[in-house]
Amino acid sequence: MDKAILGYAAGLFDGEGCVTYKQYYEKRKTRPNPAFVWRLKLEIAMTDKETIEHFYNIFKLGSWNPKTITNKKYKPQWRWAASYTAAYKIAKLIVPYAVTKKNKLQEIIDHYDQNKGNKGKNTRKS
Repeated sequence: MDKAILGYAAGLFDGEGCVTYKQYYEKRKTRPNPAFVWRLKLEIAMTDKETIEHFYNIFKLGSWNPKTITNKKYKPQWRWAASYTAAYKIAKLIVPYAVTKKNKLQEIIDHYDQNKGNKGKNTRKS
């Protein structure tokens, strides 16, 4: 992939993006006992639909949709999001060009690189 495009995507994500890398203690409907679950997600939300669509088209990963706005005096907002392995793939591509979000992106990369081959095992960090 072109370095200029990756640099643009990293800059846009640095300015407008959000990285979620967190472990929650959650009770699921399908399981009797609460368990630790990871949330790994990359998001960008803004009012410019074309920019969100362009960001999606760079990677062809994740999804983009309108965000529900209840107050009609605000502009419609668009959101792009990628979770788990899609977030990992994108993080690996843009981390060399990132500045502000570099550490959080690296946490997602390290999470997957350290846990390769650990499917089904408890990977909870203390």
